[in-house]
Amino acid sequence: MKGMIHMNDVKKRIELLAQEAFIDEVRYIDAEDLEPIELFQGRQPKNLLPNAKSIILFSVYIGAFYFKNWIPETYVKTSRLALSGFYFNVAEPLKPIQEYLISKGHQAFICDGSLEANCIPLKNAAVKAGLGWIGKNTLLINRKYGSWQALGAIITDLDLSEEYPLEKNLCGTCTACISACPLHGLDKPSQLDRSGCLSNLLEEEEIPEEVQYIKHSYVLECDICQEACPWNKTHTNNPLDTPMGRTFTNKNELLKLFKYEELLKMNETDYLTKLVPNLSGLIIPYEVFRRNLMLVYNMYQTD
Repeated sequence: MKGMIHMNDVKKRIELLAQEAFIDEVRYIDAEDLEPIELFQGRQPKNLLPNAKSIILFSVYIGAFYFKNWIPETYVKTSRLALSGFYFNVAEPLKPIQEYLISKGHQAFICDGSLEANCIPLKNAAVKAGLGWIGKNTLLINRKYGSWQALGAIITDLDLSEEYPLEKNLCGTCTACISACPLHGLDKPSQLDRSGCLSNLLEEEEIPEEVQYIKHSYVLECDICQEACPWNKTHTNNPLDTPMGRTFTNKNELLKLFKYEELLKMNETDYLTKLVPNLSGLIIPYEVFRRNLMLVYNMYQTD
């Protein structure tokens, strides 16, 4: 009984700290290997913490990280994930929880995708935690949040694990994301061909010629398959009202930075000091950014 009370108290404290950090969901699963094992060889929970007993999984809704007043002829676009500050997983908000666990004599390892070797398969952990299913666009989809979840995790030697009912895959016969992908990167459902993914190509120094003729507004990252998903329909212009979302909602000053007229004036120093800090620290070389900007700008100039 004492152990049970202790675990309940620990969870209450974790969930209070998570609430203070504007985290929307907290789940606890065991630290056994997660699918897909082959892809994540050497990056399973016990590879990162040998005596791990559980994974504390965290989810933040990022559906509100978009510009409500965005106009394609006036502004460029980036992904909601890049705007959210969680491109490399939810990590910084987990530090108080990590510190709490360590203060109680436990080990706690934050999964941080900024170093790929430090990140377990978080989407698969989320499926195990009942937070959704993997859609045909390879993203985690949830009935409540759509695909707009940023994930983070702490691996610990404290046994907090619970079991959750698995969510049924509700994509059904829908192929909206597959049809929407302009470079056919999703022609094999639930398998992303990175050579046909606009997000990936916008980071490359050289891109296929056909990319120059695809009409879009993205200079970095891409949400096209997510915007097409029916589970995201209600979030497109009416996102959920969450504490984290309120920290961003329609930041007009930031929106001005994404104007063509502002971006076209930016030199490399301006790009690194003004724009990059608002993109989760996600940096592509200035020359690549400039190329992406000119591709999008010229698309709308020729209309």
